[in-house]
Amino acid sequence: MTTLTRRQLLAGATAAGAVLAGPGAAGAQGFPTRQIRFVCPYPAGGTTDFLTRILAEKLGELVGQRVLVENRAGAAGVIGMKEVAGSQPDGHTIVMTDTSIAITPTLNPGAGLDPRAFAPVILAAAFPSVLVVHPSVPARTLPELIALARANPGKLNFGSGGIGTGPHLHGEMFKAKAGLSIEHIAYRGNAPALQDLVAGQIQVLFTGGPTASSHIAAGTLRLIATTGSERLPAFKDTPTALEQGLQGFVAEQWFGVLAPAATPPQVVERLNQLLRAALADGALSQRIADQGGIPKPGTPDAFASYIVSETAAWAEVIRTARITL
Repeated sequence: MTTLTRRQLLAGATAAGAVLAGPGAAGAQGFPTRQIRFVCPYPAGGTTDFLTRILAEKLGELVGQRVLVENRAGAAGVIGMKEVAGSQPDGHTIVMTDTSIAITPTLNPGAGLDPRAFAPVILAAAFPSVLVVHPSVPARTLPELIALARANPGKLNFGSGGIGTGPHLHGEMFKAKAGLSIEHIAYRGNAPALQDLVAGQIQVLFTGGPTASSHIAAGTLRLIATTGSERLPAFKDTPTALEQGLQGFVAEQWFGVLAPAATPPQVVERLNQLLRAALADGALSQRIADQGGIPKPGTPDAFASYIVSETAAWAEVIRTARITL
């Protein structure tokens, strides 16, 4: 996976398109010809499930029939992903993936999750983290926090919901980009980590904006920065880490739609058009923003390139921090 390229990622779909150019083009005109099955590879209630359901609802309106949402949870999303990879490649079975498609191949190669088994359809949304600290930490900006950590190596710590989770990897990327020595404290879930941060047992945490917003408003946590490529609407007055001078630091939990690799390109393009129209809906975009996300619709090719770049970026973080499950 360290040598994965955009060409390799698209190879399956491109080869299928060369063979099925005529039928594929014709099929795309009338697509879909039956009910679309939209798989969420995680349990109900999380962000992946939320995005799958709101996009399925809007997609159903656009195609004039109900889109079936099916939760196929297990093995940190791998079970549902593999099931879709082996499905009929005609566009009628798709899956909502998340950042794990770029992380699992390096962090857990034994899981057998290969991005090349899929045809990228669209990057749907990104959810940047917020970097929050306990009010006792004498830093109000990111440069001040970095200076404090450098002056006190090994004295600060950051929590996460567990080894290999998004907040853990975001913290490790922060350490690497800023050249810091900060200890990682792994919890069994984000909730106890947040609870200990509020209690002052740990000093730093990367977490979702909605999770921390009430504490930020109450003053029980201090917001230092957001970690996306652009400011979060809910915290528009808080500069990103990039804006505060930490070059190359963009850490987002992102979500996108994939189809089986051999899905004809014309069908992938039709799915992309439909999902871009869904993401352009103002009410749907607002629902994503309310959950701390930013819609990121683009082309299948752009999503393929993004998966490749994210795979390389997180592989470097995992190797540098020597993270093992």
